[in-house]
Amino acid sequence: MSSKLNTGFCRVLLTLCCLSLAACATAPPVEIPEPPEPPAAVETVVPELPVQTMLAYYASNPKPQLQFQSQSKSARQRQLATDPYLQLQLAIRFGQARPPDLPRASNLLEQVMKSTHPMAANLVPLARVLHDQYGERLRLEAQLREAQRRGDELQEKIEALSEIERSLPVRPLPTGLPGSTQ
Repeated sequence: MSSKLNTGFCRVLLTLCCLSLAACATAPPVEIPEPPEPPAAVETVVPELPVQTMLAYYASNPKPQLQFQSQSKSARQRQLATDPYLQLQLAIRFGQARPPDLPRASNLLEQVMKSTHPMAANLVPLARVLHDQYGERLRLEAQLREAQRRGDELQEKIEALSEIERSLPVRPLPTGLPGSTQ
């Protein structure tokens, strides 16, 4: 019985030794493939963004003239109806003209903001800013007109009171007041 026990014990011991040696062994190294070489540097020309072009146009036209070239009116209107870039340029012209035509400029900017044209997506932020600015200018102009109207009304009231004051008869000086010496 002892020999069977020794044989069983030896087998278990041998199995444990093999397992412990196998656990100490390291796994084979994993080969990491080298990244592919980047493609050769190709110089690409990035076209200027429409917003940057429009901002440059806005900055370079302090007092634009609202004169059109020799295009026929209907051709110009057809082109304007489809091109948000031209609509934005014309809105800038209307906004900077002397005197500015802010309602027309606001209408054109609304058309750009609602446009489904692919180029309009780049121009919408600028159109929104200009639309807000022109709307604020319209509101301030209306407030100014109202303040001037109220000022004129007050001036008329002051003039009417002055006229009433001048039309009053002059009071005679009182005589014989108690405490006066005559």
